[in-house]
Amino acid sequence: MYLTGYHGTTLANANKIIADHKFYISRSDHEWLANGIYFYFNVEDALKWRNSEAILHTIIKIDDDEFLDIDSQEGSSMFNDIAKQISSTIPDGIINTNFYSAQKNQCAVINTMWDACPAIKIIAASFPSEKTSLRTIFDARPKRREFCVRENKYIKYISLIKRGELND
Repeated sequence: MYLTGYHGTTLANANKIIADHKFYISRSDHEWLANGIYFYFNVEDALKWRNSEAILHTIIKIDDDEFLDIDSQEGSSMFNDIAKQISSTIPDGIINTNFYSAQKNQCAVINTMWDACPAIKIIAASFPSEKTSLRTIFDARPKRREFCVRENKYIKYISLIKRGELND
């Protein structure tokens, strides 16, 4: 399976990544899809990432069974099963429901998924692309699709797109 991914960054970071043929692996405890290298499926979403100066266009190669989509039935079930296991180990009254804690919880669940299933090399999911002040049961906000690659070795091709080049 080949995936095309777009990574938004500064021009200096983009040039370093191309020179080294290596991305920095995010290791924060509040990443959307846990530890790894982040890409968007859509170039426009990468442009919006912190007003990126440059976009890295990549080709990633993995086997079909090394890809897990959290939006799929299989991915959603796996995520929910692990989330239940983790939440059962947390003492009552400890769970904090603010946004930052939700990100940390999600990061912990997906890092556990990576650990439990080492054959998975990429995890993908959809997220709201706009902030909201009103939370509702049905989330009608536009979505963006992201994926996280576990290691650099799956990235087979990288090319630079400067922000201005996309306006042509």
